[in-house]
Amino acid sequence: MVIINTTFHVDEEIKHDFIDYMKHIYIAGAATDENLVHAKLCRIHAQKVEEGISYSVQFTFNNLDDLDNWDKSRGLKLNKALIKRFQHKVAGFSTLLEEIQL
Repeated sequence: MVIINTTFHVDEEIKHDFIDYMKHIYIAGAATDENLVHAKLCRIHAQKVEEGISYSVQFTFNNLDDLDNWDKSRGLKLNKALIKRFQHKVAGFSTLLEEIQL
C-alpha cells in the first residue's frame, strides 16, 4: 500500500470553509475513483505556528500505478480547483509514503 499525505496550512479565518470544502468537494471528488482505497482527514496538533491551522489529507492506494492513474484523472484537477478557490490562504506539500507491514 502507498499513501499520499498532503499537509495543508490554512488561515484561521477560513478553517470552517476549508474543512467543508475538503469533506464535500475535494475528498468526495477523489473518492469517486475506484483506485482510491481509503481517505482520511486529520487536524495536526503540537505545532509551533503562530497563526493558522494545519491539516493532513491521506489517500491510500494499492500501488504506485494506481496512485499515478488517480493523480492524472482526478488529483491534478482537484488541486487546481483548490488553489483557485483558496489562493494564498492555503499552502500545502505532499509526502509519498509506503506502508511497511508489521
